[in-house]
Amino acid sequence: MKMALEHKTEKGLRGALPFISTFVLILLMQVQYRVAFLDNLFPFLSLLAVYYWCIYKPQLMPVSMVFILGLLQDLLSGGPLGMMALALILVRTLVMGQGRQLPERGFLFNWLVFFIFALLFGLTTWTIASIYLKETQNLWNVLGQSMLTIAIFPVIFWLLSRLNHRLLAENR
Repeated sequence: MKMALEHKTEKGLRGALPFISTFVLILLMQVQYRVAFLDNLFPFLSLLAVYYWCIYKPQLMPVSMVFILGLLQDLLSGGPLGMMALALILVRTLVMGQGRQLPERGFLFNWLVFFIFALLFGLTTWTIASIYLKETQNLWNVLGQSMLTIAIFPVIFWLLSRLNHRLLAENR
């Protein structure tokens, strides 16, 4: 009985890995870094995580979880409530619409697809924020964030891949 409970707990924690890793990345986005030319720019780390997990473990990243993560990000950042939830759900929907094509393709193909997603994501959040705040936001900041997100993609992709492989190894 005790072994079965430990096994279920361990399996539940592994199943929560996509949520936990995405939430940690959301928390990292809230840290204020003092880098002169990047002062207002920080990559969309939550976008990277949702994109990755929806490709490789879509069953562990349901729309309800993406919605909750988006709302948490909005609450932590002070942004328009629901903006990140909506944008991340749109990303999830687009990734899930690709079926098995993305996981079967190589890294460079996924990076190219992500390039497009990051630009669309940035423009979506820029549009929503501009409408919500009733003034046009700085488009260059959003484009900078998108480009920074695209540039950091290999690092985060690699880290999440390590977590995913560990998850698979422990499932055996």
